[in-house]
Amino acid sequence: MQSRKSILEHWEKLLLQSGVDSPRLSAQVLLAHVLGISRLDMLLESGAPVDEPCRLRMEELGSRRMDGEPVAYIVGEREFYGFAFHVGPEVLIPRPETELIIDHLLESLGKDACLKVLDVGTGSGALAVSCAKLFPDCRIVAVDISFDALKVARKNARLHNVTDRILFLQGDLLKSLRTGAFDVVLANLPYVPLSTRESLSREVLCHEPEIALFSGPDGLDCYRALALSLRGAMKAGSLLLCEIDHSHGHAMIELFSDITRNVRIVKDYAGLDRVAVVVF
Repeated sequence: MQSRKSILEHWEKLLLQSGVDSPRLSAQVLLAHVLGISRLDMLLESGAPVDEPCRLRMEELGSRRMDGEPVAYIVGEREFYGFAFHVGPEVLIPRPETELIIDHLLESLGKDACLKVLDVGTGSGALAVSCAKLFPDCRIVAVDISFDALKVARKNARLHNVTDRILFLQGDLLKSLRTGAFDVVLANLPYVPLSTRESLSREVLCHEPEIALFSGPDGLDCYRALALSLRGAMKAGSLLLCEIDHSHGHAMIELFSDITRNVRIVKDYAGLDRVAVVVF
């Protein structure tokens, strides 16, 4: 039988040759998944043998990864803010940058906040479920246009035992919702400009849902619609947090400055514009 180390080296080489992102990490995550153990435990005993059924399973998953399928879809989950989330091709894979929204909420509100929160474009439910876990006195409404995405989000709410505090609704942005009832609105809407389509990696372009990625030629169509819906509808002091494309900072300020008290842009860990913080 081959050792874990030899299998990892074999697949790291193949994945590197195939041109996928993070070949070493991909190989490690996939083998740990196959073995049913943590990545750390697998690496601590890298000389341990791998039986034939596990080796064959690794062949199957490794081949999918070579074709560009994201690791999160292959293993069926992704971590977000320290919580595990079910993911699949119905939803966008949660990104570390989106955690900045939760960071800002924790800094601004405190965990004992008792508020009504609206999560627009909830996708996998990463923001809604994380809020429910971290703010036990908050009540949350999560909206998405995709019925399939909402099935994944509900599954994640059940996984984390917060179904009693999240109402999931299918809808297009804020239509039929009384936004004035909410203290906080979270929005991780499609924001990738169609003009940059060809620059995306094949992993994103060929596997993640386009409906969750693109929003018109400049990527701002959804946020224009959101700004229009919120004009005159939010109560004083309420908060809107939006994840944005790194090129959209100035545009978001222009979109919201005439309908709100304050708009500022928060940068991500790479120093790029990433979150618009809007106070009504």
